[in-house]
Amino acid sequence: MFEVVRILYRELHYRRLKSNPQIASDPKKFEKQLKTSGDIIRGILFQSIAFLFFGFMMAMAIKSTGDKTKAVIMFSTYAMLPFVMALYTTAVNASYTTSMGIFEPLKPLPIKTGAKYLSLLLMIDNVPALVAMLPSVGVLALNYGLTGILGLLWITIGAFLGHVLGLVIFRFFGSASVDGRFSSLKTLARTMGVLLFISMFYALNYIQAYVSEHYKELIPVFSRYSIAYPFSVTSILEPIISVLILLGYIAILAPLYLVVIRRLWERMGENLKTSRTVVSKFRAKILSPVLALTMKDLRIIFRKSSLFVGLLLPLFIVLPTAISVLSSRKVSEWAVVSVLFMIAWMASVGIDTVLKIDGLEFEFLRSLPITLGQFVRGKLITMNAVPISAGVVLVLVASYLNPYLLKLVPAAIVLPLLTSSLAMTFFYHGEKELSLPETNFGHVIALMILNGITLGIVAGVWFLLGYPYAMGLSILGVFVFLKAVSR
Repeated sequence: MFEVVRILYRELHYRRLKSNPQIASDPKKFEKQLKTSGDIIRGILFQSIAFLFFGFMMAMAIKSTGDKTKAVIMFSTYAMLPFVMALYTTAVNASYTTSMGIFEPLKPLPIKTGAKYLSLLLMIDNVPALVAMLPSVGVLALNYGLTGILGLLWITIGAFLGHVLGLVIFRFFGSASVDGRFSSLKTLARTMGVLLFISMFYALNYIQAYVSEHYKELIPVFSRYSIAYPFSVTSILEPIISVLILLGYIAILAPLYLVVIRRLWERMGENLKTSRTVVSKFRAKILSPVLALTMKDLRIIFRKSSLFVGLLLPLFIVLPTAISVLSSRKVSEWAVVSVLFMIAWMASVGIDTVLKIDGLEFEFLRSLPITLGQFVRGKLITMNAVPISAGVVLVLVASYLNPYLLKLVPAAIVLPLLTSSLAMTFFYHGEKELSLPETNFGHVIALMILNGITLGIVAGVWFLLGYPYAMGLSILGVFVFLKAVSR
């Protein structure tokens, strides 16, 4: 089984590299890149090392608590990392991986559950998030023994839970909708349904906080024996209860996983079907290449719920903070600004999704008279459709409570453009032709660090010199970054 996964992994990266003319045209460079990126062990090690930086930071925070209960509660909040990363990577990468056609040779073979290879391929991308939690697990194990071992089991279950939910999303919402004029609305409804399901984890958090505040006699029950992940992680304070809940999760997730991958393989083997046909008038439109690329991307995203979820999910992390700011009695300027910076910081994560929209169809794009600069600007607009909309809505709602904050609308637009243009420069600097660069979590982590530094500089200018100077610097940064990749 591992040999099949290794071959599929190498084939996937082979096709990615083939789509990059800068690499494909140079046999030596191509072979070197394939040797590096096509090796599973090397790929996992590189990404895991990048994640360990954050892992040690989390471990130090847990170590500094000096109290077992506080340490476990903090660990349970960090346990969201493997769950969210597994859910995100599975939902987004499943669509891209299958679109590359690497499973086509397996379909004629007498394989009942070929989707298990897709599952294992996607699990590889989840390993670094688990590795990031190992320092925290080590701290718990060294200080509290069995608690650390149970913590390791729980984060593994969390990653598996996210993976299974990601497969469910792809199974039911992953393919393009082709069933009539309301397909986009149906896709939107499906996406909102998925996000509402994810929001249950936040809702349970608020419910638990409410109960803890008003019903003190129930605090031990809700804090230690919560069933919903990641609150269930706190059950490691009581090993016997924790083991029972773990077994309950396994009893539910294991059969669900087997059913999903079996149904998923059946669906992957089916040909595309339409439930009905609608005759519509064709209207040719003349659009600029940048706008045409953006419209094409947005149509694909709205037809593939898994991609839409991937574009929305990073901002979902900011949602609790935004709600907290807007629900306060007095909305301050810096409170809103901090959320705008968070949105901008997370906006660049969307590059992993937008670069995986085209799949094998990217070869068709390369045959069109599109320059690299036009392609980058089109992807930039696609990346920022959600972050800018979210930022503007946040400012407008805050302005209803405090009209003075309406001046922050330019910041809601410019800050995501700044980080996204930096992301494009990060991946496309030095490229001369249309290509799809290799993206992995190591790159995303490095990019988020660069974005943090950039936003830190903007925040410093904002604090020392004022809002106009900060916006001027941000706009200048956008032009400089885009100029670097405009060819």
